[in-house]
Amino acid sequence: MASEERTVPLPDAQNPLLGRAYNEWLPRIIGIGLGLGAWFWIAATFPEGLLPGPVSTGTALYELIESGPVWEHLWATLSRSLIGFAGASVLGVIVGVLMGLSNFGERFSTPYVIIGLSIPGIAWAAIWTIMTGLGGQAAILATIVTVFPYVTLNVWKGVENIDPDLLRMSRSFDISRGRLLKRMVLPSVAPALFTAGRFGLAISWKVETAAELFATSNGIGKRAFETFTRFQYSRTMAWAALFVVVIILFEFVVFRPLERKVFEYRQDADFDVLN
Repeated sequence: MASEERTVPLPDAQNPLLGRAYNEWLPRIIGIGLGLGAWFWIAATFPEGLLPGPVSTGTALYELIESGPVWEHLWATLSRSLIGFAGASVLGVIVGVLMGLSNFGERFSTPYVIIGLSIPGIAWAAIWTIMTGLGGQAAILATIVTVFPYVTLNVWKGVENIDPDLLRMSRSFDISRGRLLKRMVLPSVAPALFTAGRFGLAISWKVETAAELFATSNGIGKRAFETFTRFQYSRTMAWAALFVVVIILFEFVVFRPLERKVFEYRQDADFDVLN
């Protein structure tokens, strides 16, 4: 008699909740633990107080939050970053779609995209400060012109990956450009849009905080630089830690749920195929 094969069920087959925790959260916990361990070790190799560790940084962050003014500076940086990111996204999507759908648009826009990629954000901040004067406007404009090339590149390549046969078929059926954009182009470039959004938002934070060093009188970048010049390194690290907290919140509260909602049809399709 042939022996029966015995299969061991996967953790998610026994308990879906346990399987999800095992597949999603365990690697993250291990990664964060290793990162904190490396931070502890590196901080211990420096003289005391020179490079703050996680504990002193967390304590300083708690003191900043309790003091109150942190919210004013956080809102100033966040609002300017989001305005700059929104402007860069609109400009980047328009230029990226034109570059992907038109040879003329590609040749016309490529030099500007290359120039935008080659000039650092701090230089744009200096240029706009000279042109517009001190204030948040210079920081916002610097964010827009620095971030838009990255958004453009992602959207451009996403549009280029659309099957050209589908585009030709759409033209043969005399489908309007608006319907083509809504029904085919945007859904096809949705993954590129999410990638552009993540990169663009992160870069917006960096450019905005760099521009705040000399273009504004408030903001996280301004406060981090002031605490650094006063040798308050724990507070400098605490202000920097706010970047991490905000980006993580955007990732798990905004991008992840929105991404699941947009690509819900793919999960349904995969389920139908597997069954």
